[in-house]
Amino acid sequence: AQPSWYIRTSAVKDQLLAENEKTSWHPEHIQWGRYGDWLRNNVDWALSRDRYWGTPLPVWRNDADPQRMVVVGSLTELSELTGRDLSDLDPHRPFIDEVTFTVPGEEGTYRRVPQVIDAWYDSGSMPFAQWGAPYRNQAEFEAAYPAQFICEAIDQTRGWFYTLMAIGTLVFDRSSYETVLCLGHILDGDGRKMSKHLGNVLDPFEMFERHGADALRWYMLAAGSPWSARRIGHEQVGEVVRKVLLTYWNTASFLTLYAGVNGWSPGDPAPDLADRPLLDRWALSEAHAAAHEVTAALEDFDSLRAGRRLTALIDDLSNWYVRVSRRRFWDGDPAALATLHECLQVLTLLMAPFTPFVTDEVWDALFTAGSGPESVHLASWPDADRTLVDGDLAVQMALVRRLVDLGRGARAGSKVKTRQPLGRALVSAAGWQALAPELRELVAAELNVLSLEPLACDLVEVSVKANFRALGKRFGKRTATVAAAVAAADPVRLVATHEVVVEGDVVGLADDELLVTETPRAGWAVATALGETVALDLTLTPELRRAGLVRDVVRLVQDARKGAGLEVSDRIELWWQADGELAEALREGGPRLGEEVLAVSVVEGAPTADLTPHRVPELGLVFRLRIAGE
Repeated sequence: AQPSWYIRTSAVKDQLLAENEKTSWHPEHIQWGRYGDWLRNNVDWALSRDRYWGTPLPVWRNDADPQRMVVVGSLTELSELTGRDLSDLDPHRPFIDEVTFTVPGEEGTYRRVPQVIDAWYDSGSMPFAQWGAPYRNQAEFEAAYPAQFICEAIDQTRGWFYTLMAIGTLVFDRSSYETVLCLGHILDGDGRKMSKHLGNVLDPFEMFERHGADALRWYMLAAGSPWSARRIGHEQVGEVVRKVLLTYWNTASFLTLYAGVNGWSPGDPAPDLADRPLLDRWALSEAHAAAHEVTAALEDFDSLRAGRRLTALIDDLSNWYVRVSRRRFWDGDPAALATLHECLQVLTLLMAPFTPFVTDEVWDALFTAGSGPESVHLASWPDADRTLVDGDLAVQMALVRRLVDLGRGARAGSKVKTRQPLGRALVSAAGWQALAPELRELVAAELNVLSLEPLACDLVEVSVKANFRALGKRFGKRTATVAAAVAAADPVRLVATHEVVVEGDVVGLADDELLVTETPRAGWAVATALGETVALDLTLTPELRRAGLVRDVVRLVQDARKGAGLEVSDRIELWWQADGELAEALREGGPRLGEEVLAVSVVEGAPTADLTPHRVPELGLVFRLRIAGE
């Protein structure tokens, strides 16, 4: 045991508890959990350390009478006590230990005690020590005190977080911070704490080189709550690149490409919002709703919630708005181009604190024209235009997307390829009847069906069997009796109620105690989820088959264009040769084919020029193409 110098922090315990009450903690449970327990059980601070290095304890003790002590507050004060100018003295050991003084009328010499101060005292003194206050820069210190926000890892609850609050309360009667974010620890990809001993420490510069600094920043901010322990490895950060950054980058590149192809610029006239399609109004509504929600999340220091909302907006723009609007972009629709430009501008501003480098690159490419700021980091934070946010439209579009997903799932189960048009789809869903015709047309186009009708009949045959293993755990010897009741029950009613009558008693059954099989009737593909159903009529008429063949040829020609290195805006001339049903389909669908593949002419037969043939034996098709006018 060693003697120690203490600060009697227990004397200000109630003040510390009061300051903690006024502090905003993230996560909240730390405030009166780990940190609150530490304050409630506060003991005096053992301040001194018996080491050579460190801030010297500024106590001079009389060697003739150890009870006499002087605590020195500055080099100026020490100069006055010694009678010589010590303003240039290095106030560390060994220089400070050589300074002694006497006091008139007292025996003995005052010599500094040998201890140094706990380094945490230095850290806790940072708010005023960084300014040299109170001896210098007092006004600057007062303007900066207390800090609005500090951030460190969870192990600082008894370290920096405590010493900042304790010293601030002791010296200035208030804590030195108002809000604190308590970070979790960094783990390796297997969930182990990183350690040199284990050899699982990742070199951050290698991470930057492989994935980019933005990917690592996004992962740290948005892949989990900042206060949760975080696994980090190349796989996790690489997923951010694939799912977030590349999707955002490709969407911006798409706008750049088609704005250039069509000679469009942000200053060009565009229809008023009221005159734009519902899809445009929905995209702008989502962008401004995201601006409001991301701002609120960051005001609450919740970067995870903000990141999730930004990820959703990126997905909305890339995998829905751009995908279903491709034809409009090909045609240079100014409404579509203006809508995507505004949405990307809001998104880029919102992402800038998370991914500063890629957003600045996108900003430079898309948003610096005219008098715009040179950098996204010089632009103002976006103000959400609440007049553009349409909650009802958001609900309707969500329904549209769910129905499209159901329809695609039904197609996948039936093995009918998406390019093959179908005659009709039947729909059953709450809110379906209230959808605007424009949104219904969107569902029909995405499902590649000619018409949509309400589902007015049962297209699924339901059968139910007992799950003997699950029933046996609950009913034991009565399992066979309960299973017989299941077999005898009306399957549709049983699925709806999960109840059977067993020996005169109504018995409720759990989901896992029943084996439910739903079989679509012949000629139909049916998908159901959460009370919503889409049924596809799989009957193919000759007209539908021919339309599907034309779409197959469209894909083949598009692949040939890409293989030839053509630009998306290049116009072509197209020749084709085929027999039978395919020839009939191409004669009927020639105009549609030309429109889809940007062909100025679609000619049956062989060209006079010597062009490379593209042969598709399984279809009996041969076609040739070249850039128009060559």
